[in-house]
Amino acid sequence: MEKTVLAIMAMIVLSKVLGFFRDIFLSFFFGATNVTDAYLIAMTIPTVLFAFVGMGVAASYIPIFTKISAHQGEGEAKKFTTNVVNLLFLIATLIIVLILIFPVPIVKLFAYGFEGETLKIAVDFTRISSLSIYFVALTAVFNSYLEINGKFLIAAFTGLPLNIIMIAFIYVSSAGNIYWLAYGYVIAVAIQFLFLVPSIRRTGYRHKMYVKPKEENIKKMMYLALPVMIGVSVDQINVLVDRTIASQIVGGGISALTYSNRITFFIEAIFVTAIVTVLFPRITKMAVRKDMVQLKWTVGKMITSIGLLIIPSTIGLMIFSKEITVLLFGRGAFEDDAVLLTAGALFFYSFGMLGFGMREVLAKVFYSLEDSKTPMISAVAAMVINVILNIVLARIMGISGLALATSIAAIVSTVYLYVALVKKIGSIGSKLILLDLGKALVAAGVMGVGAKQLYFLLGESYWSLASSVSAGVVIYAVVLIALKVSDASYYKDRLMALGRKSVQNE
Repeated sequence: MEKTVLAIMAMIVLSKVLGFFRDIFLSFFFGATNVTDAYLIAMTIPTVLFAFVGMGVAASYIPIFTKISAHQGEGEAKKFTTNVVNLLFLIATLIIVLILIFPVPIVKLFAYGFEGETLKIAVDFTRISSLSIYFVALTAVFNSYLEINGKFLIAAFTGLPLNIIMIAFIYVSSAGNIYWLAYGYVIAVAIQFLFLVPSIRRTGYRHKMYVKPKEENIKKMMYLALPVMIGVSVDQINVLVDRTIASQIVGGGISALTYSNRITFFIEAIFVTAIVTVLFPRITKMAVRKDMVQLKWTVGKMITSIGLLIIPSTIGLMIFSKEITVLLFGRGAFEDDAVLLTAGALFFYSFGMLGFGMREVLAKVFYSLEDSKTPMISAVAAMVINVILNIVLARIMGISGLALATSIAAIVSTVYLYVALVKKIGSIGSKLILLDLGKALVAAGVMGVGAKQLYFLLGESYWSLASSVSAGVVIYAVVLIALKVSDASYYKDRLMALGRKSVQNE
């Protein structure tokens, strides 16, 4: 398992680095302007509209597939997959038609402040990008299908061609025809799915025209998916409110939020997505077997592991928010005002990273237990908190206030999910988890002070930033060992075991 997680982490790093290059290319050629705002909104709209259905299906598909496979056989599980894909294709068609008929109201819904040329560009981009929904739907189902079949790496790999193609089209569009931005996005998403096809066929899956919306397993999946859809919808309302308020505060505000959010999501994807991707199918199988002892042990290890990784990342991003923004985006058309907007948002998004990461983990655990209502309640509560804080903090702090509101809402919803999980399955070692996370916070604080002082001592440069971050990692590890974090010996043993296996393989 550890090898798989590390391999997925490596693949995610490569993919996200390319994603950063994509954002850097976009910021270099177009800055944080009305064109980037329109482009980012046009990419967001199809994903968000489909997410209401797609995320619900993705969350409920694995538990239902696993149960069908265990009780009815692999053939019935594949037949169920075919039915899901065909139904999603029909739903995607309906969404695309709605976008093509009502593009202006839909764009205004996501960015109320858009007017004139910005609105026109966003509408044109959205019409083009709507076709991507077909491929987003297919990818959503078959990523989960491949994960169940133990093929984790190919799903992580598809981010590479996606970003390479998007980078190429950003460069092409910079020559004068900005509409290649939207066309390039659709082509990139299509090719992303096509990379999955060979692996899908190797599992023995063959697609058929089989559509039965009233089939019993579909009903079970929709029963689980409906609360997820509601939860996703309120999450998207949060995004909608953020973008709408940002579009009214300052030009380029949407871009600043997006760029800063991408940085925090990069860290989360490396540490959280890799672990959850591998363990979600396993936890689901434990839940199907009703092996609660092993499930609780695994969940406790997941929470502690992610906390030990996310906490120092949070401190690092907060103390170096401006320097990291300049390093990644501060060139070309990305001017000083855009740097300050993005760095401010990054600082406050970083504050909520532990909440974002833990919320994803805990929600997956509930889905594996076939409980999608609790994450829905958490999401609704988070939406209410986020909207209220958005209205208040945006007036005081501008774009940064929107990021802080999102972080606070994520932390509150995570605490709710954790308490609800303990009530549902019993103790998962809360005292030990909190003790270890507290030690990680102390170690990260020492790391932050040491890294920042070294940065000033060496002089403000890219080299000194890299040196300070590297020194910070060492400081954090040393302090963790000194504080005797309980999981330190566990991971040391696992790493040594991996090393021995590697030597034996050679």
